[in-house]
Amino acid sequence: MNMMPAAPLVKNRYAQDVDRALSLLPDDADVDRDTLSAAFLASPYACFLVDQDGRVLVFNRRAERLYCRPQADPQGGLRDIGLHKLTQLTHEELMAALRKGAASSSMELPMVTAHGASVVRPTLFRVALLRSSTLGRRLYLLTQDHLKAAAEALGQMNRRNVAARNDLAKIEERFVDLQASLMAMEAFAHKASHDLRTPLSTMSGMLQLFASRFGDGLPEKAHEYLNVMRRAAEQMDNLTCDFLEHARSVSAEVAAEPVNLRAMLEDVRRDLQNGLMSEDFTLQITCPTWTVMAEPTLLRMVLSNLLGNAIKYRHPDRKLYIDIALHADTNGTRTLTIADNGTGFDPEQAETIFLPFRRLHASVEGTGMGLSTCAEVCRRHGWTISAASDGEAGATFQIVFNNLCDS
Repeated sequence: MNMMPAAPLVKNRYAQDVDRALSLLPDDADVDRDTLSAAFLASPYACFLVDQDGRVLVFNRRAERLYCRPQADPQGGLRDIGLHKLTQLTHEELMAALRKGAASSSMELPMVTAHGASVVRPTLFRVALLRSSTLGRRLYLLTQDHLKAAAEALGQMNRRNVAARNDLAKIEERFVDLQASLMAMEAFAHKASHDLRTPLSTMSGMLQLFASRFGDGLPEKAHEYLNVMRRAAEQMDNLTCDFLEHARSVSAEVAAEPVNLRAMLEDVRRDLQNGLMSEDFTLQITCPTWTVMAEPTLLRMVLSNLLGNAIKYRHPDRKLYIDIALHADTNGTRTLTIADNGTGFDPEQAETIFLPFRRLHASVEGTGMGLSTCAEVCRRHGWTISAASDGEAGATFQIVFNNLCDS
């Protein structure tokens, strides 16, 4: 009820300001009441009419909302105060800025908002120099120049976008170079690993031939040396084979096709059971007949490595048990889990064991390339592989497929 009369009072107060502003302008000024009323009563930008001493004569509602202090006179508002008090400038600095602004038609002032002296906003104003017929002096008309500020901000944004596009082009160029270098390194690793096998095979053959022909006349110490050399040659041959396999996993084309996951698991199990007694371990496959989009050779490589590791790292005091299961989540994601009751590994190595040359146990022979190869194959197919262990009760490996299809 008490708020209703306030609107006409405010309007009348600003109407008085319009009358006062008109009285300060010369009779021949190209400003009428409607134009001035629109500028001071409806303008969304802060406007001030300032005399040549820097004193605020007229202001509009936007200026009052932004810069009028709560303790100010509710009737007078900003009228008759020095404009420098709304800034961080001294009176002399403000007057110098006004003179320069009138010459260039624009100026920037460090305006202090009404919400506290700590809130300072550099504000751009358009400056017009007017004549006063009653005061016989010049007046400054200041209007916030949001359009110019917006144009400058847009220009800065465009410049940043151009710089970002240039940076992106450079990054893409470097990525292409890096990809070419990576492909060259992969090709070199593949060729080097392949070429190393020939002299290694020759060395192993010559060692065996030497032992068979001259072994009877050699002392026991010489036989020990020969055995050390044969084991070193075998280890080097295994390493080059793993390098070849890893290079193939990185460089081979992923020509994905539907593969029966359960059938491939059965094939891998039969291969691993060769040379092992059935009572040595139990391998259970709880897996429906699902098909996965994969390159068959690379998928077989992953399964062989994971199941081979389970056999390699079996616990000496208990019969090995391997459980293979494929289960689906509520969102349709399917996960292949390979769990064993072997020696396991340090839980802190759950991430690092997929890096090259990271061996689970130093006491077990290996090159440390198998799990790295598995991780690379999964990455290229868009799958996710992870490992978990408590260090005592075995290890669990999981592969999350995102490209299975119902058979």
